[in-house]
Amino acid sequence: MGYRGSHLIACKDYLPWRCIDTTVSYKSGTPIFLFLFFRYGLFQGHHCHLFFSLCDHDGVFRRFSFKMGFVNFKNYRLYILTATAYMGSLLFGYDTGVMGSVLALSSFKKDFGLPVGSSGFSDEKNAKISSNVVSLLTAGCFFGSIGAAYMNDKLGRRYSLMILVVIFMVGAALQTAAHHEIGLIYGGRVIAGLGIGGMSAITPVYVSENCAPEIRGRVAGLFQEFLVIGSTFAYWLDYGVALHIPEGTSQWRIPVAIQLVPAGLMLFGLFFLKESPRWLMKKGRSEEALNSLAYIRNDSETSEAVQLEFAEITAAIHEENQATEGMTWKECLKPTNRYRFFLAFVLMLSQQFSGTNSIGYYAPQIFASVGLSKTNAGLFATGIYGTVKVVATAVFLIIGIDRWGRKNSLIGGSAWMASMMFIIGAVLVTHPPKENAASVSSASIAMVAMIYLYVIGYSASWGPTPWVYLGEVRSPIPYGLIHSTNADFQIFPTRLRAYGVGFGAATQWLFNFVITEVTPRAINEIGWRTFLMFGIFCFAMGCFVLIFFKETKGRTLEEMDLIFGAVDEQQRRADVEHTLQKTQVMHQENAEEEVGKTRAEGQ
Repeated sequence: MGYRGSHLIACKDYLPWRCIDTTVSYKSGTPIFLFLFFRYGLFQGHHCHLFFSLCDHDGVFRRFSFKMGFVNFKNYRLYILTATAYMGSLLFGYDTGVMGSVLALSSFKKDFGLPVGSSGFSDEKNAKISSNVVSLLTAGCFFGSIGAAYMNDKLGRRYSLMILVVIFMVGAALQTAAHHEIGLIYGGRVIAGLGIGGMSAITPVYVSENCAPEIRGRVAGLFQEFLVIGSTFAYWLDYGVALHIPEGTSQWRIPVAIQLVPAGLMLFGLFFLKESPRWLMKKGRSEEALNSLAYIRNDSETSEAVQLEFAEITAAIHEENQATEGMTWKECLKPTNRYRFFLAFVLMLSQQFSGTNSIGYYAPQIFASVGLSKTNAGLFATGIYGTVKVVATAVFLIIGIDRWGRKNSLIGGSAWMASMMFIIGAVLVTHPPKENAASVSSASIAMVAMIYLYVIGYSASWGPTPWVYLGEVRSPIPYGLIHSTNADFQIFPTRLRAYGVGFGAATQWLFNFVITEVTPRAINEIGWRTFLMFGIFCFAMGCFVLIFFKETKGRTLEEMDLIFGAVDEQQRRADVEHTLQKTQVMHQENAEEEVGKTRAEGQ
């Protein structure tokens, strides 16, 4: 909306000009600077044009024009909440990235009795210890995601995250204190996994339930960005300690201990956040829910936008309570639910078998398998890999995810990733790296470049997009079986979402465990065919998306039921209008009550 008005402005007598009139033209919502921040929802900008006529003492008129800008920090509370909650994602990324590189350090091998001088997975004992250290984290995540379901539903999103952060910190402390006892490393990894698994189930739900529809794609995708930032920081830190810290216990202990820092920051920040309005509404705490929603939106409780969103939340929860009353596991197999169940399951499975976790967990060893046999060279290449992943993910979240759509990005990413994997396999079988070579061959450099190109495609498709897609496809399923680490999982109703997410997370972590166990043995036993296998999976993923997926870009969470036929459009419209009428009556009654109190106090 615009505003125009004319005003007289008084000028000081000593000025050589006096004002005749001014005209102010005001336009809301126009980006004026910091383009990317305005474009993607952090700030709301305004233009203000000021025109005024002046005349000097000789009667000469001049007309001037000024353009001024004003900033309203529209969603800053949401972004603070997101940054704090997604520290859990950063911890996940850091913990997955740090150990793969620590396992390549000679200091770690000496302290825990592993063969020194072997590269990659060429030694059977190294391969076994590596797979155990990495996979035990995912085993802990499996059980943590199951246990998180009860806490998430009973305690709420915020208090559950606090408990899980403390559990993670205990596991991280055990890993740091380990010395010559690989069992303590194993135990610490399992306990840390309990915390990470729980956070992976709760954090995306917490963020998405607080997120505005117009920026949900970018905000939900930030889970992936925080994850890759965490893993990349771990890669470069391991490379730094390998270069600058003398070989000894401190060389591997420093990167393991640093994960306690973001965990502490997350725990501190959670004390100052609001609970999810959807969870509060599910528990019947409507006044708290409205207050929380208005606070997060940085708006008043009586504003039209807040009232409309609150009405949609109320109507959706009412519909879910009606639809899920008395439902059992058999309801998952009904036609209305089977389609989304199948989509979510295959999407989760595909992400795990795309090859990204195999490279992410074992990057130095993977690079050694294609010719970078020296430890520092492998760690440096791993750091570059992580950096490429961070930049590619950020660019995609800024300009791609809400422009290209979910379906197109998944199809294009599948084709790109499959091509890179096929090329790596072909080069590896025709130009295998020579052992103890004095320099890195051109073929090895080409394969490293293909790995970097592969991760660009992944970061612009199967990295953030599944988290967003699964977080949007809502369904009245009473209990869920599907989860992707990055999904905020509005596929489940608010009333039973915690249980669905928990069991679904366990399913995802189970496949993650399989990948971490299989990768070292696959590299050892089938060599170049490992990359061929991942390429075939990527190609199949693209075909599946092309045939079965529906586009969800630009839709609110409440509209997903309409897209997938879970609720009739006329029914939804009637429910929203009914809720709005009830809310307006409630506010009118509250206002009349306040007026009555004021009059009574005056008398």
